[in-house]
Amino acid sequence: MSTLPRELVKSHRRELSYIVGGFTTDHLIRLYAAFDGDLAAAIVLGTIGQHYIQQYYEAVARESTAGLDRLVDEGRHLARVRSCNAMSVSAATGIPRETVRRKVRWLVEQDWITVGKRGELALVPGMSRHFEAFDLETIARFHRAATDFHQQVSRRRLASTARR
Repeated sequence: MSTLPRELVKSHRRELSYIVGGFTTDHLIRLYAAFDGDLAAAIVLGTIGQHYIQQYYEAVARESTAGLDRLVDEGRHLARVRSCNAMSVSAATGIPRETVRRKVRWLVEQDWITVGKRGELALVPGMSRHFEAFDLETIARFHRAATDFHQQVSRRRLASTARR
């Protein structure tokens, strides 16, 4: 994996930030709409989801020829997923614990997460279907932004090499 040359980034910071910021701002606006203006709920759900699947993805799915989607569809991830709790979500996000608890109640009402007897937060199997169209659009937009970013870095790198 290549790293971005620090000097190239410094000399083109505004341009590269513009590309990243365009994707990020657009994504936040789309999240705002998808969660009826409740970005905190989106952050709480995203944090729970990332924590839930992270260990399995890193240890198994990333290098698997089957890929995460097929492995999850087959239920192979269930033995290796990790729950978290409102306190750890609060610590990870900076969102006050009581706010996290309110968002958790709302997410449970949406049938997107479950709360175990000891407060363990986990995703409801199949809940990602609700976000399929959103995810597909996000992936397409991210790919466009990443491609644009990569092309601009390559252009600027070539231009700086030509000036030497």
